[in-house]
Amino acid sequence: MQDFIAVSEISKEIKNSADLLKTLDINALIIGQSGVGKKSLASYIAKDAPIYNARQLQDDISDNVISTLNDKTVIVDKIDTLTNIELFVSWVESANVRIIATTSKNEFSSNLTDLFSINLEIPSLEERKEDVKPLAKKFSKEAGAILGIETTPAKLIINTQNNAHSLRKSIYFSYLFETIGENEIMMLLEKYMLDNMQGENSYRDFQYLFEAPLLKASQKKYKSQVQMAKHLGLNRITLRKKLETYKELL
Repeated sequence: MQDFIAVSEISKEIKNSADLLKTLDINALIIGQSGVGKKSLASYIAKDAPIYNARQLQDDISDNVISTLNDKTVIVDKIDTLTNIELFVSWVESANVRIIATTSKNEFSSNLTDLFSINLEIPSLEERKEDVKPLAKKFSKEAGAILGIETTPAKLIINTQNNAHSLRKSIYFSYLFETIGENEIMMLLEKYMLDNMQGENSYRDFQYLFEAPLLKASQKKYKSQVQMAKHLGLNRITLRKKLETYKELL
């Protein structure tokens, strides 16, 4: 069974609803952005239930190769990707299958909406910040075990832009940065540039890979643009132009 971390008040409310769903034989729909923990919550509700991608399940229903699921609970991921809703709903009813489904969308056809007795919506990590630290701790333990690194990095990189997906990746990067140096960084940049180099303006096209991270680091290290310009060796007009150029990356 996967863990659904619930430290924030809203996550606790969601988990309480999930506990209730464990005792009820009804279909439930879990809604939320990518990486908010929809499948973790589904597995928390229906321990050991098989997880199917909706389109693959639809193909299996069409090919009549899933009779073993009759009278069972099934977790259906990305249910919004179904293209033959009538086939799916008919199978659910005839096979007496309980569905715990996940989706990142809020609107469906009425046939699909009517299938679910309850909807649970999971907000983004930005809206439940208290869950970030325990999630980061979980991913840190996972990264250390997989990468064979016993010492936790002095400072973990925390990125929740794409919820848990971004957070897990940033934690792994934190561990990797503890073991790599300039040579490895340059090797990675060289590989990326080699794979993506094309056209006649490659120098200009890849310039942001150096300048944007340097500007972003300077913003964090120095308190003002005056200090940034001084330590970067740029005049303030040039600095302002570069900040404007890369504003979407900073």
